[in-house]
Amino acid sequence: MYMQRISLLDFRNYSDISLDLGPGCFILAGDNAQGKSNFCEAAAMLSSMRSFRASSERELIRWGSAGGFAKIQASFQRAQDSCGVSIVISETKPAILPQSAAVPLDEQLSAGSARKKVWLNDAPKRALDCVGAVKVILFEPADLDIVSGAPSIRRHFLDVTLCLQSRKYCKNLSQYQRILTQRAALLKRIREGMDSAGSLTYWDEQLALHACAITAERAAFVARCLPYAEEFGWKMGIAALKPEYIPSFLAEDTVHGNQLFLEQLTRLRKREIAQGVNLLGSHRDDLMFLSETISLGVYGSRGQQRIAALALKLAELRVMEDIDGDRPILALDDVLSELDTTRRKALLNHVKNYTQVFLATAEPEALPDDFIQSAVRLRVSQGNIRQW
Repeated sequence: MYMQRISLLDFRNYSDISLDLGPGCFILAGDNAQGKSNFCEAAAMLSSMRSFRASSERELIRWGSAGGFAKIQASFQRAQDSCGVSIVISETKPAILPQSAAVPLDEQLSAGSARKKVWLNDAPKRALDCVGAVKVILFEPADLDIVSGAPSIRRHFLDVTLCLQSRKYCKNLSQYQRILTQRAALLKRIREGMDSAGSLTYWDEQLALHACAITAERAAFVARCLPYAEEFGWKMGIAALKPEYIPSFLAEDTVHGNQLFLEQLTRLRKREIAQGVNLLGSHRDDLMFLSETISLGVYGSRGQQRIAALALKLAELRVMEDIDGDRPILALDDVLSELDTTRRKALLNHVKNYTQVFLATAEPEALPDDFIQSAVRLRVSQGNIRQW
C-alpha cells in the first residue's frame, strides 16, 4: 500500500499544498515547528479518522482560515485496488453566553465543537466505517509512553490498533465502554440504597461477554506481534524482547472464560458496591515489555524504552500485512532522537525496503549518505514542502 497523492487545505499550519508521492522512502526535513509532525498527523488521520494529538478537532483548522474548515484528501494504491479518502473538519461557533453567566472565559471560547465529514471513494460515510480503509502506522515521540507510561496508554494503543484491523472489535469496544458507564452508575445507586444488587445480573453478563472478547483479541494480537518484536529487538541490541499481555481476570480458555469472569466478579461484588466502580474487566488489563526477565518499563533506559515501543509498532505493521496481504504505510516522526549511530543504521536498514515510509527529522545530517541518496528528500518550512 502507498499514498499516491495528498492535499492539505487549511490543516494546521498548511494553507494549501498538494504532493504527488509514490512508493519509497520520503525524508521530511526541517527545523522544529515547521509542519513535519502536522504532515504525519494528517497521514495517520486518514487511517484512524482521528488526530493522535489534538484535544479538540477545532485545533486542526488553520488559525485565521477564511473558510473555517480544514480538508485532508489523499489517493492510495492498495494491493488489490485504489481508493480515495477525504476528511473535512468544519468549525462550529461557540454558543453565545450572557455576560453574567458564571462560566470561565476559556470554557466559553471552547464551548463549540468541530463537525467532521468523511468520504471514501467520493461516497459520504460515517467515520467509523472508514477506520482502517487505508492503514498508516505512526511512530511519534509520545509513543515512548507505551512502555513507560500508565496502563491506560497501553490499552489505548491496543484499542486503536485493533480498531484499524476489525470493525467488529471497534463496535465491541464501544458497547463495552457503554456497559462500564451504566454499570458504574448502577453500583453507586445500589450503594446509596436506591437499587438492589439483583439488578446487576444482566450487566454482569454483558460485562463478561464483552470483556472476555476484548481481552482475547488483545492477547491474540500481542502473541502475533511477539516474534516480530523479538526479531527487531535483537537487531537493535535488546535481548529476548517480549511484549506480554497481562489480563486483570483469569480466563483459561474462551469456552469457560465467561463463567470464570462471572465467578470472579461475584467475589468482588461487595468491594465494587462499596467503591461504586468496576473493578474487573478489560479496562484493567495491562501490557508489559520484558528483556529476558527485566521489565523495561521499570528498569529500561529511555533508549531501550524507545526501541521497545518502536519494535511493537513495527510488529503491528507486520501483523497487519499478514492479515491483509498488504503492507501498511509507515510514518516515523522524530524517531531517531536518543538512538545512537549503530541503532539508527539498524532501523533505517530495516525500513528502507518497506513499500512507503515517511521519515520526519530535524537532523537530516544524521542520516547515512546511502539512505539519503535512495530516498525522496523534502524540505518542510513554514507550512510549505518542496524537494531539496
